[in-house]
Amino acid sequence: MTTVPRLILVCLGVTLCESCGWIPKVEQEDFCSAQYVFEADILERVYLSEERRYSYNIRVKENFKTNTRPETVRGMATIIGDGPMDSCGPQILEENTAYLVYAYTDDGNLRLSEYRKMQFVNKQDITRMTRLYDCSCEIRWNLIKMHTNTQNASLPPPTSNQCNVPDNYCSRSFYCQRNPAGICKMGYLGQCY
Repeated sequence: MTTVPRLILVCLGVTLCESCGWIPKVEQEDFCSAQYVFEADILERVYLSEERRYSYNIRVKENFKTNTRPETVRGMATIIGDGPMDSCGPQILEENTAYLVYAYTDDGNLRLSEYRKMQFVNKQDITRMTRLYDCSCEIRWNLIKMHTNTQNASLPPPTSNQCNVPDNYCSRSFYCQRNPAGICKMGYLGQCY
């Protein structure tokens, strides 16, 4: 392969990885990739014009996942969200509204990853997060079938550490968890969204 085709492949790969495209996922993947998952009230939204982002003053009400002490999460007071110039669109949260927040730290700042208004979060969502999501299980997708529309493409059977996502999956109610024998098994809890 010559240098030019290699360069094109590298550029295409970087573009696909860095751009906002349709990549299938289930909510468990968002949960497991987040450093923090919590419920928070949005007290104030401030547009940071120099950075073209939003800064939110928050009050953390309940912690669902952390990689640090829970009291550290409760003490978090500010989170940064993407602004209108972001390629994936702005992350605009409403003041005086409670949200389920998925977050991570970047350069010492708490950054918004995913979010949902708490009015759309139910008891089954909380149960999946706190009791059913097993981040030690690998969630596998049949991307070849999805992207090439090849009907006979199939994944090999999952190992004891994997769950294969079926073709007719429900992104929100899906979960993958180890059973008592230590084998990862998929299931659903809640309505199909």
